[in-house]
Amino acid sequence: MKFKVLIVDDELEAQKRLLLHLSKFEDIQLLGTCQNGKEALLAIKKERPDIVFMDIEMPEMNGIEVLANCPAPYPYFIFITAYDQYAVEAFEQNAVDYVLKPYTHERIAQALERAIGMIEKDRLAEITENLKDLVFSFSRGTYTRPDKEYIKRIAVKSIGHTTFLDVDDIILIEAADQYVEVSTAGKKYTVRESMDKLERTLDPNTFFRTHRSYIVRLDQVVALEQVDKHISLVTLKNNQKVKISNTRKPDFKQRMRM
Repeated sequence: MKFKVLIVDDELEAQKRLLLHLSKFEDIQLLGTCQNGKEALLAIKKERPDIVFMDIEMPEMNGIEVLANCPAPYPYFIFITAYDQYAVEAFEQNAVDYVLKPYTHERIAQALERAIGMIEKDRLAEITENLKDLVFSFSRGTYTRPDKEYIKRIAVKSIGHTTFLDVDDIILIEAADQYVEVSTAGKKYTVRESMDKLERTLDPNTFFRTHRSYIVRLDQVVALEQVDKHISLVTLKNNQKVKISNTRKPDFKQRMRM
């Protein structure tokens, strides 16, 4: 595969020199050049480069500011500059390398190799993490096809009336005999549905069943508390606490990247 590379430098001669060096590498795709920080941010958002070679001293917005304001997903930045005083700040912002001018072809190759190595390492880690999630899902019987359609609304029925509740508004679902109670920020609804069916039809990337009696919205979770050897509690943003069973806790930690 080829790695997409963007060059950012306000000096045309510096752009040409770097283009000449980078054109000799077969495993990269040159996306083009930018002459200032604002152009760079727009190009990064549009082109999604893997690697950005960038000068620091530029008008309006310098290279460090570009890195700090860069939209996700973040590329890997290599700074090329004649000034060494920004090195510490660059590495604090997680720059891959800091190349001082004048540089050699070998130094550019070294920086490029370092960036590619980090990209491949991070991608492998992501693949490994996804595989772990998949194995967990299979082992717990919760695996669902990626293209499965999950419900967007829940029908709340009463005599002569039906209210449609947006799934995005749900904070917590609790078992209540033959029904479930669905909590939103301002109200609680009683729904004639089983916990098992709701669990199957809700997006598992958004909701998690912590206990046979509770399903929580993951982005509402603020804390996990071990009360004693047998009891653990999940705290939600509304300060409500619900039980999480010990058997479900490893899967929960995996989902929360704990």
